[in-house]
Order: sequence, then C-alpha cells, then structure tokens
Amino acid sequence: MKNAILMMYLVIFILVLTTMMIFSKNKTVMIEWKMMSLSSSDMSMFFLLDEKSSVFTLMVMIVTASIMIYSQFYIKKKKVMFLKILIMFMASMVMLILSPNMVTLIMGWEGLGMTSFSLIMFYQNKKSVMSSMYTMMMNRVGDITLMVAMMILMNSSSWMFLSMEYLNSSTKWVTLMTVSMFSKSAQIPFSSWLTEAMAAPTPVSALVHSSTLVTAGVYLMIRFKSIMVASGMNNIILTVAMITLSMASMNSLLEMDMKKLVALSTLSQISIMFISISTNLYSLAFFHMIMHATFKSLIFLCSSTYISNSNTQDLRKMYSTSINLLVTNMAFNVASMVLCALPFMSSFYSKEIIMEMIMIAPLNKITNLTFIILMMVTASYSLKMMIIINMNKMNLTMKMWKETGNQKISKMILLIPSVVLGNSMSWFMELNKNVIYLSITEKLVPPMMIFITTATMHCTSEYKMSKPNKIANQMLTYMWFMKNLNLMSKVMFMAQNAKMLKTTEKGMVINQVSSLINLIYKSTHLLFKTNQIHLNTTILIMVIFMMIFI
Repeated sequence: MKNAILMMYLVIFILVLTTMMIFSKNKTVMIEWKMMSLSSSDMSMFFLLDEKSSVFTLMVMIVTASIMIYSQFYIKKKKVMFLKILIMFMASMVMLILSPNMVTLIMGWEGLGMTSFSLIMFYQNKKSVMSSMYTMMMNRVGDITLMVAMMILMNSSSWMFLSMEYLNSSTKWVTLMTVSMFSKSAQIPFSSWLTEAMAAPTPVSALVHSSTLVTAGVYLMIRFKSIMVASGMNNIILTVAMITLSMASMNSLLEMDMKKLVALSTLSQISIMFISISTNLYSLAFFHMIMHATFKSLIFLCSSTYISNSNTQDLRKMYSTSINLLVTNMAFNVASMVLCALPFMSSFYSKEIIMEMIMIAPLNKITNLTFIILMMVTASYSLKMMIIINMNKMNLTMKMWKETGNQKISKMILLIPSVVLGNSMSWFMELNKNVIYLSITEKLVPPMMIFITTATMHCTSEYKMSKPNKIANQMLTYMWFMKNLNLMSKVMFMAQNAKMLKTTEKGMVINQVSSLINLIYKSTHLLFKTNQIHLNTTILIMVIFMMIFI
C-alpha cells in the first residue's frame, strides 16, 4: 500500500511538470505506441496530452492518492484486492481521458463499467449485489449506444476525434453518443442508478461517483465540442439537464440519508455543467468539473468519517464532536461553503460566471428564473447538512476515537486545492471572453436568494423522524418514481433467486433425477403421438423433409 502511494506521488509530480510545460508553451503532445506490426499493417495506440486532458488526469491522480491514503484507515479486510481494483479503475479513467480515438475510448469506457461494478459490490451482501446489478443494467444502455455510434462511424475514414471535425455531423451517431453520455453522467431517465451506487464503500463513492466516472459524459461532450455545436443538440441537452436539476434539487431537500444527499448534490452539479455546455460555455463547464472534483470528494470523505463515528447514515441521528474531529469538521464546513460558491473560493470562479452568463444568454425568463431558484436550493441543502452536523449534540456517554494521521493527510490533500485552485487556474485557462452586463437588481438576485433560503432553513430547522407520508413526498423521495423501476427489477430478481434456491435446496441428485424423469415422460409422449399418425401422412412428411434438405 505504501509503495503504491509513493508511486502515485511520483506520477503526480511528473504530471505537474508536464501540465506546466503544456500550458507555458501552449503545445499538444501526441504519443504513439506501436503495439504490433504485421506484414503490411501496424497496430498502434495513441495518447493525446493537451491542456484539458493533462489537467483532468492530474486531478484524477490527486483524488486517487487521497482515497488510497484514507482507505488505509477505512478498509480493514481485503486491502490488496481493493487497491488493485482502484488502480484498474484509475488506469481505465486515464485511458478514457487521454484517448484521441473511439477504440481506446471504448476500452477505457468498458474498464470503468467493470471496475465500478466490482467496487459497488465490494461488501458482498444482498444490497450491494442488487445495487451493482442495477447500476450495470442502466449503464449497459449507454455502452450499447456508444458501440452502435462507433459502428456507424466505420463508414468514415478514421475513428480519431481530430478528423471528426471535418465529417458531416449526422444526427444518428451524435444522438447515440449523447444518450451514452447521459447514461454515464446519470441524467434523466438514467438518474436512479447514482443513489443506488451509494451501497459502495464511501471512499469509492468519493472517487467514482463524484469526480471521475459521472463526469466522464461531460468530458466526452467537451471533447466532441465542434460536432455538438454543429449538430444542434443544445435544446435537447438543456431540457434534459434542467429536468434533472429540478428533480435532484427537489429530492435533496427531503433526503435525510447523508450519502444519498451528497450523491444528489453531485447530480445537480453535473446538470449545471450540461446546462453551461448547452449555452456553448465549454471552457467554463470543464473548469467547473475540475473544481467540483476537489470539494465533492472532500465532502464524501468527511461524511465517511461522520458515518463511521455515528454508525448511521441518517442525518437526524448523526453528531460530531469538535474536539475529536477537528480536521474533519473544518474540512466539511469549508467544502460545503465552496459548494455554495462562497466568494473567492474555488467554485466561485466557475459557478458565478456560469450563472451570470446564463442570465444574459438568449433564454426565456422562466428558464432563467428556474435556474436561479434551483441554484438557491444548492445553498439550502448545504446549510441543512452543516446545521444538523454542527448543532446536533452527542447523546452517548462513550468516548469517541480521535482522527488518525491518514484521515487528516487525505483531507488536507483535497482541502488546499478546493480553496486555492480556482483563483490560480482562472488566470491561465481561457474561460470567458464575453463582457457580462447585468443590472444591479440582477446582480443582487443570488445573495437575496441565499438570504431567503437561510431564513427558511432557520424556520424549518426541526427534522422529525415521523412525518405524514404524502404522495408529493413519495414522488420527491423516489426521484419522481424512477426508483419504482429499480424496485420492480429487484422484486423480479428476488423471485428468480427464490426459485433457484428452491431447486437447489432439494439437493442436486433429486433435481437431476426429476429433470431426467420429465425428459423421459416428454419423449415417450412424443413417440406415442407419432405412432398414432396415419401411414400416408407419415410418408408425405418424410417426402417434404427430403425435398427441403435436398
């Protein structure tokens, strides 16, 4: 484990130097690895290192290093197996990021699917297996559409992204690519798998379901920028992202499971990235994706510590002690304020500009107002988590464990970038060339919204365990009844399992004997029926068969 962490530090150091070189000289590096050479053809693998891929790879490496350090404390059994799957996941993600053609992209995409499936059912209980199966089923749709899009592109001269700019942007394959991006980034109608994937260990959720896997769809859409602009898919992307943002924000107000609440927060932030892409703000979407990776992973790690201390995921039963969990409390509060886009924190430089650009974008007023209200909800559920965790008193008289060194180091690795990175990166990344003209009223709308939300939170700060279960509450809790599909699939899967259990309970010998008796009965029944057929009919059937076979 220590050797792997040291190796990660070395890779991060090399990547930092490479990224600085790429940004300072404004260059793009293409690496060709000749895998094999036959008589007249070569088989090569390409890797593309430009500004976007180098920054995203560096961010994936930093988050993975932090998770590895934290998992030394968190994972008690099967540490080596967990580490191997984690490194396989990281390698698949890096292959996806650096791939300039469709073949290596699909290899990385499938690697992400397989490793995330293994990581979700790491605990190997019934709930984890069910959740991993459901996640795989939902992601399979995106895998199929991506492969079909690749088959359609076989008619063109190359699978390289760079040559696709000169292709006619056919609606068929662009639509299929968009569906696969939506399924990987958990947009409607594929949203329900993200909360189900919270059955994984919390450090896995911090890596997979906050900063890497779910942002793969956004990253691919940024990679296919020229094709997306030419295809005219902006209205569809905007509609789907706005519906997902509404669903995730409304659901997060009622959710009391801490991990699911942070997952819904991730879903809403990914929808914000898609909305900015739909208004052609590709650089801002990428910048927000990088900022989001740092503070969301940090929130997941802090919630992991709270869950392991309180021994529950329910926010209403959770508590924190400021003395024993000093670094965790500080990191959680800072990361929550970064999520709210507190001025001069890292997400302020992306979120604020996205909000202002959408306010001056040629969209209708209802869409603009809805977007601002839903951004206000982000501050609402962040404040909800902060108030509950900081204000709840510990009911138990037992002494709490103190934080270990691994917990502190892993959180500090992510805390520093989530505060500092936004300011430094906004200077050397080309974010926005437009000058934003807003009236004083429009400029004061977000602070007013946050003030109203805070007042509302103060009024409704009592969270009772038992509330009347109304239809509206059920609709919001079940992600607009999308989880009913999940429940139906689980019931069917359980019925199949029960049937298999009944057959194996009797013992293998009895089962085989009964199937043999059944086969003998059916064969004798068939023979009896054939013997009853008239001779002329039998001859006629034989002649027809001979004519067919000849």
